[in-house]
Amino acid sequence: MKRLLSYMKHYKKESILGPLFKMLEASFELFVPLVVARMVDVGIHNRDVGYVIRMGGLLVLLGIIGLACSLTAQYFAAKASVGAATSLRNDLFAHIGSLSYAEIDTVGTSTLITRMT
Repeated sequence: MKRLLSYMKHYKKESILGPLFKMLEASFELFVPLVVARMVDVGIHNRDVGYVIRMGGLLVLLGIIGLACSLTAQYFAAKASVGAATSLRNDLFAHIGSLSYAEIDTVGTSTLITRMT
């Protein structure tokens, strides 16, 4: 676990921003039922077409903001995971390169290739 955290230490910003934007996306999605309920209770009940259109616009706006937050969260999560995996793979490659031929024969070439992949 400590070793994994050492790979992630270079990606603190991405590791914080990714979940933060995912939480923002979920928050905007939780507003949708509230807006629809108001649209039905106020707009449709009072036959106020302008109110229904405004609430529909708000729903579209919530969807666009949610999409932007989702894309941003995915970007930061991908950046952190690819960076950490690259560091891990580079260290593994360096370690395998330092093994003696006897150790490689003991472990097996196919096993080492699988672990590298």
